[in-house]
Amino acid sequence: IFIIIALIDIHLQRFYPFNEAYEQLRPVLGTYYMMILSFFFCLAMIMPTLGHRSKLQGSFLFISLLLPMAFTISLVSFWITHSYVMFILVNAFMMVLYYLIGQRDSLKVDSLTKLPSYELLKRKLIRILRFKSSYTVILLDIENFRYFNTRYGHSLGDQILVQLAKFLSTFGVSNEVFRIANDQFALCLPSKNEETGAKIASQIKERMNKPWEIEQRSVYIQVNIAILNIPHQVDSIEEFKRAVSRLLLELKTVRNTSMIVYTRESTVDHERKMNIISALRESIANPEQVIVHFQPIYDATTEQIVSAEALMRIDDSYLGFLRPGEFIPLAEQSGLIVNLTKIVLAKVCRLIKELPDQSCVIDHIAMNLSGEDFESKIIGKTLLDIIEQEGVKPSRIGFEITESVVLRSYETVSEVMIELSLKKISFALDDFGTGYSNLKSLIDLPYDYVKFDKSVIHAAMKNPSMLTLLTEMLHKMGKCVIAEGVETEQQLELVRSVGIERVQGYYFSKPLE
Repeated sequence: IFIIIALIDIHLQRFYPFNEAYEQLRPVLGTYYMMILSFFFCLAMIMPTLGHRSKLQGSFLFISLLLPMAFTISLVSFWITHSYVMFILVNAFMMVLYYLIGQRDSLKVDSLTKLPSYELLKRKLIRILRFKSSYTVILLDIENFRYFNTRYGHSLGDQILVQLAKFLSTFGVSNEVFRIANDQFALCLPSKNEETGAKIASQIKERMNKPWEIEQRSVYIQVNIAILNIPHQVDSIEEFKRAVSRLLLELKTVRNTSMIVYTRESTVDHERKMNIISALRESIANPEQVIVHFQPIYDATTEQIVSAEALMRIDDSYLGFLRPGEFIPLAEQSGLIVNLTKIVLAKVCRLIKELPDQSCVIDHIAMNLSGEDFESKIIGKTLLDIIEQEGVKPSRIGFEITESVVLRSYETVSEVMIELSLKKISFALDDFGTGYSNLKSLIDLPYDYVKFDKSVIHAAMKNPSMLTLLTEMLHKMGKCVIAEGVETEQQLELVRSVGIERVQGYYFSKPLE
């Protein structure tokens, strides 16, 4: 209405006509009508702004309320003083203010996906919590995203992020989908009940079961999902930040899960994990807290010790003795495993120096390498430097690697294995039979040993033919076979009967200090 009347007035010149010299603006009878229209114009801006204040960004809310107020003041000033200078200045000021706020907020938008950042999500949550609105926050973590960057290049990785951002944007408007970290997204959506998040999560999971066509490749993307409901499960911004921190950590450590739903009761478990990470950092600063146990590996025929596996333990003054299954995933997720690997290798070397070549029957001691260790391109040199500094023959050191580590960083693993093998360091493929085992990597990579997981040995008690076939195949490939988890005499007899050369397990010995 305001605009229509203003356009009509171009012809009528009833409200703000100029004189012939265009030097002075003189209000006439229509000024009263203009003031009334301006009043309703301001109401038309203020009422929707207040009605949707929980959804608006703070800066936009502020300026949307300030503009009609300033506009009204400038009109009153014009009416009293008959000077249009203030009217022009106010409008110019508001335009500059809009521009500056827009520029500031654009810095908080991800340049690749064009999604708002975690900082803007926190701002939104502050308003939601202030007005007690019901919302569901869905966190998504792309599983093994670094694999795509390493295997196919960063260009494909970027396209994955862009395509996923577009897909997630179909669930909400522009200020409801966020990129909160490199490979993590969040949706913040109005919810009618606590089932809203679960329904959307199911739709997302269903889409992930189908391939994505990116750069002429069919790519399968897996995401792990966490859900928290506001304000039912979170009622303050500080609690929200703690909940997000805990859930993002859990999404990285717990794989292949349908979804995680946040509850206050599960916070105790999160605090335990945070305490463990603190204990790991303290152990790196104080290596005496890193304990190395050794489990002997025996010749299956002579039952003599021929080698050993080094197993890391953590003895924390506050938490006590930590189990490997509890702290190793957290060490990998936090990146602390790299420094722990260096400490364990140094301690293994020192033990070997205490075992003279002539009198010791142990030909080498092996230790595990994590996928995180291979994130560094110079991991091979780093390991060799430690061995050299400790004054140990490289041939007395061995490393065990799982197939999942190989698949994650194939090129780096291959280069490191070849580099270290030239120094007579041995390699074992660990946990063979528990996951996806690639014959190509068995043929191409310089493995000296293949270790059957204990689940394979236990299953072979009912059907030994497959174990026999696998052992014969590996022997023909020139690999020495080790059976893990041998706990009974019957299992020992089985591995002997199929020709497995070495055994490891509680039947002979538990890990020793």
